[in-house]
Amino acid sequence: MFCDEVPPNSRWHDAVDAVDVFLAELSNSPASELVSLSTYNGSASIDEQLTATYANIGGELDVYTNNFCSGATNIGGGINAGISSFSGSASRPWASKVIVVMTDGIHNSGTNPIFAAQNAANQGIIIYTVTFSDGAGQFLMQQVAETAFGEHFHATTGEDLALVFQEIARQIPTLLTQ
Repeated sequence: MFCDEVPPNSRWHDAVDAVDVFLAELSNSPASELVSLSTYNGSASIDEQLTATYANIGGELDVYTNNFCSGATNIGGGINAGISSFSGSASRPWASKVIVVMTDGIHNSGTNPIFAAQNAANQGIIIYTVTFSDGAGQFLMQQVAETAFGEHFHATTGEDLALVFQEIARQIPTLLTQ
């Protein structure tokens, strides 16, 4: 494992740009959406608990941009971290719960992603999956999305990835109340 600044013109920068598109789309939503950020490599963590302050998400992503550590791919751990983010103090039990999982690799460490997706589905959490590279495990991510009542997307370019994240933001179920 190594930890270096992310080089320019990398998939990571494309992912950060896609998250920016996602957050901009949510900002235009009539609802007040909360977002958290969980990341994974060999382990998984919740980097930002549920928040309506989307700039916090960008700040956490900047930490990785400046000190990106490669390693294993623990997709199931990432899903479980996302599930855990819904149990924080800001969680709204009546709100729709959605996890967006993106990978540019193949699961090779930790929790089986199908088991994690079943755990999410049992709690009424929808999972959208995104693969971003020809080397990503598309079949497994399709199974994860199907297990948790979501949809799978594949992107081959940064522009495709931004459109995928925009589409997901537009599909997220919204409950409007007065």
